Amino acid sequence: MSGEGLAKAIGNGRFVVTAEFFPPRGSDTAKIKAAADALKGSADAVCASESQDGVRMCSLSACGHLAAAGAEPVLSLLTRDQNRIALQASILGATSVGVRNVMCMSGRHQALTTSGTAKGVFDLDPIQLLRIADAMRKTGQFADGQPLDSPVDFVLGTDTNPFADPVELQVIALDKAVAAGADFVITQPVFNIDRFNVWMTYVRERGIHTRTCILAGVMPLANAQEAVRLAEKYSHLDIPEDVVERLETAQDPQSAGANLAVETIERLKKIEGVRGVHIMAGEDFGLAAKVISSSGLRS
Repeated sequence: MSGEGLAKAIGNGRFVVTAEFFPPRGSDTAKIKAAADALKGSADAVCASESQDGVRMCSLSACGHLAAAGAEPVLSLLTRDQNRIALQASILGATSVGVRNVMCMSGRHQALTTSGTAKGVFDLDPIQLLRIADAMRKTGQFADGQPLDSPVDFVLGTDTNPFADPVELQVIALDKAVAAGADFVITQPVFNIDRFNVWMTYVRERGIHTRTCILAGVMPLANAQEAVRLAEKYSHLDIPEDVVERLETAQDPQSAGANLAVETIERLKKIEGVRGVHIMAGEDFGLAAKVISSSGLRS
């Protein structure tokens, strides 16, 4: 059954490895199968993003194709795009085809995608969605109180940003998300280890790391230009100058970016409370597999 891999990895306490996958901007499934083949032997689960940067194949369909190809899929649900009716229906659709991992997120604002004029829905926030999904699996009820026809079982996750200020409020929100049912949490990509350590100190003080599985985001950078562009476009990322300088002076920037990611993983593994990593290589699933292999996370 799909979903057992991630659930077991979280449950048995070993270091968890997940990877991001951007579904294609079309209906051809060749890329999905290729991603599954590249990642299923190294990642505990593959998170199919939901139109993160503009219109792509929906996460639900991509997850079905990933599962059929032998990978463990994670469904992405965005409150940006769906109301509570559609979100709950998507969970039912996912579990009906063996997808047992669900990420509850608000999603990148549509103004930061190629569909900037689209209207956001935001009927729920991610914490409300977590509560509703948690009730579906634990009490067998929808948000409107109606009973499900049959039980559903899945692992719930969400995302968080260790680099947003004030950090105390971010940790309080995370605590609420975990109380609402988040079994695992994926952070925004970590480039500044010192700031991440500050955030983890607050997390440990509240004991959050003992109640959920924290997966630190790791993003291999292609070159210095990408680092600068991301830092300018997304205020939630903290990319230190020394990272940019290292990429600028590298003879092979892409290899340097991969090496930086591997070094980041090594440092993250030593931080108390970090239970795994989430490799964020977008469409380059081959790079994600390379980073996992090079870091020794999977033999």
